[in-house]
Amino acid sequence: QHRLHAKYVAGILKQAAGHLKKLPNLNFVSTAISKQVTVCGDLHGKLDDLLLIFHKNGLPSAENPYIFNGDFVDRGRKGMEVLLLLLTCLLVFPDGVYLNRGNHEDHVMNTRYGFIREVKLKYKHNAERLMKLIETVYRWLPLGSLVNNKVLIVHGGISDNTDIEWLKTIDRHKYISLLRPPVVDGVVMTSENIDKLEWKQVFDILWSDPQRVDGCVPNSLRGAGTYFGPDVTHSFLKKHKLLYLIRSHECKPDGYEMAHSEKVVTIFSASNYYETGSNKGAYMKLVGPELKPHFVQFSVSAKVGPANLTFRQKVGLVETSAIRALMSKVVSSRIKLIQEFSIVDNENTGLISVSDWCNCLEKVTGLALPWRMLRQKLASLDTGTGMVKYMTTFQEDGTKKESDTTVVETLYKNKSSLEAIFRIIDKDNSGFISLEEFKEACQLIGEHLDQPTEDAVDICKSMDMNKDGMVDLNEFLETFRLVQHQQSIEDIDTDEED
Repeated sequence: QHRLHAKYVAGILKQAAGHLKKLPNLNFVSTAISKQVTVCGDLHGKLDDLLLIFHKNGLPSAENPYIFNGDFVDRGRKGMEVLLLLLTCLLVFPDGVYLNRGNHEDHVMNTRYGFIREVKLKYKHNAERLMKLIETVYRWLPLGSLVNNKVLIVHGGISDNTDIEWLKTIDRHKYISLLRPPVVDGVVMTSENIDKLEWKQVFDILWSDPQRVDGCVPNSLRGAGTYFGPDVTHSFLKKHKLLYLIRSHECKPDGYEMAHSEKVVTIFSASNYYETGSNKGAYMKLVGPELKPHFVQFSVSAKVGPANLTFRQKVGLVETSAIRALMSKVVSSRIKLIQEFSIVDNENTGLISVSDWCNCLEKVTGLALPWRMLRQKLASLDTGTGMVKYMTTFQEDGTKKESDTTVVETLYKNKSSLEAIFRIIDKDNSGFISLEEFKEACQLIGEHLDQPTEDAVDICKSMDMNKDGMVDLNEFLETFRLVQHQQSIEDIDTDEED
């Protein structure tokens, strides 16, 4: 493959660091000339998504400005290309590109989630030198952006202590990694000299997440930042006379999400983040004097033929056909299904519970499918009781379809369940699962495991990707993603054998 020579990569990084060094902690973005601005969320090394955005929305310029809200690298295979393209655009169009720092613009995160490995693979003889230059770029990235002093854009969120004026005065250069003590004049600061309140200001805007309930509590799942509620958002916006807050940091099935009475917007621009069909990407445009949000969704198609797609990708791309085929099997089993439904519905109400409906489908069809998630595609609920109107199972007119959400997207939404499981296992709320905590959890559910609980040590070690002896939330979720991917490969092998 033809890659940009390390000499020119170093030149871009040096020039970019010099440019960023002159910028304030918070970019001031004006729409006086452009009348609009485009905001992009996490890209995570997905170059095709960035190129698609430029294709659909135009290249950056003073008349078409962009704000990129952090997490340019890690996880995706083209992190270096994404970073270099963004920095080049910044240098060529200084009035058209604004970059915010994300929690993955961090050496420690890059060690855990793949970017350092990518740099070593692509520039093995110059990797160390280039990473030093990249770290310098990270240190000088602005912490956020203010649009017309009406909208704040930061990567993570806020806390009940976040103060814009304080953020403007922080020496951001000393935070090489937020997960390590600050460095001043080449010397790592000791705990006695660290301004922990200032450190927390930066932590909170890069690592926090919104929550539905009022209040502000430590973000124990991530191990950094906060969960902030609608009341915190309301007070913050009122104090700083802002219209709303834009953040990224979380993958959303639709590419964006509105929360806190539409005063907090999450924007995520990496489509197919976990696998093909898992989520759409999106960018948003703030238009007019009131900076009204407009969202554009997209999904980058795989540049391979159907024969090269994984089994799960095939299902994701032709899910409508798959549902139609499943419906044919269900309808062909109509008589047996009605018999099973009638046994459960001994009072002939036409209604049964979702669990009973799932059990009947699995028993009659012999298919061990996620029937509970497929239910919205196959049968309607009674709005009064929440029970299944089981005779609608045999309707093929599409009237019972309740949403356009694909099964893959529904599966992705179970991320919240995995987070809940992580919180339960993490008994001391440290944000990490220790070996002892994992073994204890395995002992509690040992009777349901396929393998003996003695294997808990090996399972926990396999989750510990950076080998620091602890499993954090990202490692926990990543393990399930990899297991899902491996299952896809096994499904292909089984399919071919059949």
